[in-house]
Amino acid sequence: MEVRFRQKAGLAVFCGVRVMSGIELTPFHDWLVELRRAFHRNPELSYGEIRTSRRIAEVLREMGVEVQTGIGGTGILARIESRRPGPVVAFRADMDALPLQEISDAPYRSAVPGVMHACGHDGHMTIALGVARTLMEEQWPARGRGKVLIVLQPAEEGGAGALAMLRSGAFDGEPIDAIFAGHVHPELPVGHVGVAPGVCNAASDSVRMRITGKGGHGAQPHRCVDPIVAGAALVTQLQSLVSRSISPMDSAVLTIGQFVSGTASNIIPQEALLSGTLRTLRPEVRDAMVERIDRMVKGLELAYGVKVHLEIIPGYPLLVNDSNVAEMARGVASDFLGPDRVHVELPRMGAEDFAYFLQRYPGVLLRLGCHKPEEGFRHALHSPHFDMDERALDVGVGLFVRLIKHRLGQA
Repeated sequence: MEVRFRQKAGLAVFCGVRVMSGIELTPFHDWLVELRRAFHRNPELSYGEIRTSRRIAEVLREMGVEVQTGIGGTGILARIESRRPGPVVAFRADMDALPLQEISDAPYRSAVPGVMHACGHDGHMTIALGVARTLMEEQWPARGRGKVLIVLQPAEEGGAGALAMLRSGAFDGEPIDAIFAGHVHPELPVGHVGVAPGVCNAASDSVRMRITGKGGHGAQPHRCVDPIVAGAALVTQLQSLVSRSISPMDSAVLTIGQFVSGTASNIIPQEALLSGTLRTLRPEVRDAMVERIDRMVKGLELAYGVKVHLEIIPGYPLLVNDSNVAEMARGVASDFLGPDRVHVELPRMGAEDFAYFLQRYPGVLLRLGCHKPEEGFRHALHSPHFDMDERALDVGVGLFVRLIKHRLGQA
């Protein structure tokens, strides 16, 4: 068979398939890029994804896809059903942005002050729409079997939008056989994929402490009980918990991200407020950390004469990939990208509310490499400089279409 080949500016075409630097592009690569950049320019925060949700629904309806809106707030559930019966498979993408000022010279940088898609959700939404477009253009409703659900979820960034969607009842009549999700992963180059065979992301808890002392003049500390000094000592002491209370074979993170106190340089304040996050990979470790934090706080009260109100607020649960689905995904990804581009990875300490879906249905979260190979890793998720190699959109669409078809017996 004759193979037609031409190359220009790093772009090759094999039998009508565009390949850029070894990565196969979708026939609608430019459409994906345009969508992603539109989402990036117009980010919206958790449960405020009104324009985003409206635009997604418009795009899906233009394809002829059935759309249900307003699920769990601004969530969308799209159904692509075949004429032939078969399993139900779902793909989930999150929609919300972060309260972060973008630092970028890109022409598609955020147009909303203080709000940015710094976690790649603009890419996740675009991949979901690309999956839907591929299935519709391939006439999957007429030629395939079973049903595909495209889930566009609000409020992943701390708002538990996945739980809100599940509690809405919209999924109660859907016997989902497997659910997939992807998350861009700047530590890997574009065209590479990471998969964790079991525990994938940590459980999270919010830690809040209100330290109450006795305020007064900064020149008379002996007449006061200084909550700043007590709080500073507590922050330092807390750093020993992971290294001295948890086995070296286990993992935990305790970060105090906020320390708020005082109004003037010559006033010892009445209160200090501390808040942070606790991340763990096993329930036993979480329980041990909570107990040690409580004991340390009680010791602080005795040592410094302050009163401490401690709150530990449960957040997202452990995200645990189904081992069988993860192994299947690893095989499909290896066939698609090559086995040398598929990496078995350790759990990450970041939390993800896709965990709620995986508590109900078997599934897997895959990590999609998104940094430019020639540049290497530059900026992490949640960085004001974060951006992605947009070929990751094509990789995501191609991979998840293959996973869906494989699970439905149409590989």
